[in-house]
Amino acid sequence: MIMINTYAESRLHKTLKNLYAADSQGMVEQEVAGKICDIVTRDGSIIEIQTGSLSKLHGKLGVLLPHYKVKVVYPLVVRKTIETRKKDGTLVSCRKSPKKQCLLDMFAELTALFPYLLDKNFILEVLEVSVVEHRIKEDAPVQLANKSRRFKRDWYKEDKSLEVIHATHQFASAQDYLSLLPQELPETFTIKEASSMLKGRNVPRMLWVLRKMGLVEQVGKQGRSMILKKREPGD
Repeated sequence: MIMINTYAESRLHKTLKNLYAADSQGMVEQEVAGKICDIVTRDGSIIEIQTGSLSKLHGKLGVLLPHYKVKVVYPLVVRKTIETRKKDGTLVSCRKSPKKQCLLDMFAELTALFPYLLDKNFILEVLEVSVVEHRIKEDAPVQLANKSRRFKRDWYKEDKSLEVIHATHQFASAQDYLSLLPQELPETFTIKEASSMLKGRNVPRMLWVLRKMGLVEQVGKQGRSMILKKREPGD
């Protein structure tokens, strides 16, 4: 039985779901163990498309992973075009957003999922994508329904759609995650040293997640800074 769970589905989510369903010859919106899953493939594995917060999957993964193989697909927006229209569809503006994500930004979403990242049934597939963010212009500044705006603005986000998938990265093993650390990193290092090499704002969060996964360990202190060391698989 196909379950309907698409009342708030974005174009980005729907497009990715349809692409992965077609590629895997899977069925969409299926109930498995009391949970509605985006795709169930022909071999019975599950694909979850998550365009929002990955932490929302914590409970679902806890139920599914002991019994099913689960791939979580997460798009990172490396390029965004903002398209603003009036309510009648008239184009007001179209511009490139200065905000760009990089691969290390995925760790901002992994702090709640670290217990599952090395589970034998779990795969994380991260997509580098370009999207179009669709906005509707209002006649006067408005607050959002969830009251999340600090200051009212004269537009609101209507939807987000996929433009291009630039690259795909899979993470299933300890080595997949450790490969994100630079090869020239010394045997022991500080967060500051790693950050200067990687030049990513989420390097501290990445190292926090890797520590929770048991892939990086603290071996000492240098003033207030932790001295860290990679733990290779099998250590």
